[in-house]
Amino acid sequence: VGRTRGEASSERVAMTMGADGTAPRFYERVDARERDARDGTWRVELDARALRTPKRNEYAFATEGLARAVAAEWDAQGERIAPFTMPLTSLSATAIDHMGDAETRRVHVETLLKYFGTDATRVRSPDEATAARQAKAHDPIVAWAEREFGPVETSDSIFGPGTSEKTVEVLRRRLHAMCPWELTCAFALSAATKSLLISLKTLRGGLTVDEAIAAARVEEEAQIEEWGLVEGGHDLDQLDIRVKVSAPVVLMKLRRGQKKN
Repeated sequence: VGRTRGEASSERVAMTMGADGTAPRFYERVDARERDARDGTWRVELDARALRTPKRNEYAFATEGLARAVAAEWDAQGERIAPFTMPLTSLSATAIDHMGDAETRRVHVETLLKYFGTDATRVRSPDEATAARQAKAHDPIVAWAEREFGPVETSDSIFGPGTSEKTVEVLRRRLHAMCPWELTCAFALSAATKSLLISLKTLRGGLTVDEAIAAARVEEEAQIEEWGLVEGGHDLDQLDIRVKVSAPVVLMKLRRGQKKN
């Protein structure tokens, strides 16, 4: 425990976290430095100590841009550290600590495939007006997916659409081919949008953050138009999904050396 308390680790934050989900800030200076000139990786330092994940692995970032973005999350903290305000740090820790493990990868891939059957782009409302809005937003995504992976059915049946096993197998191979970082982001995006297809097309650059959010919130926005926005409810949901969609997209752009749009 003593060693952990002296480290610049995410685990140290967890060990000192209070009931409000925050922990005391234990550092003053935050830097991003080149970690290894041979492979071009970068790291984040807190008071000249390498930042480590909850499993005490050193964060190794593929690009300077990603390292500086994570460093900015730590530098922006006040007297108390709020982990829920550091999505890039959280996603990076998951990629490093968990997604390199074969069994963990398998479980995450199979979970994504399980929920593909109820993908938001495939399940249509029996309400004609809502179904028309869904078709406008989702049909182009489904058409893209069919070109990429094979047949993708949609349905307004309570039993859901039928699913081609060949399509599922293509998706399984594509997901397993992802690096730990991309699979982490695909899983996070799928959870945020309730759609594997929206997630994959967004990570390919086929949808902007705004377009992905709009596609994921067709029914919610229709309800807001009909019944009005509930402050402290709908507005917080809108902010929440923006963070959850933006973070994986920004992470992958920075990891690939792309500038944020």
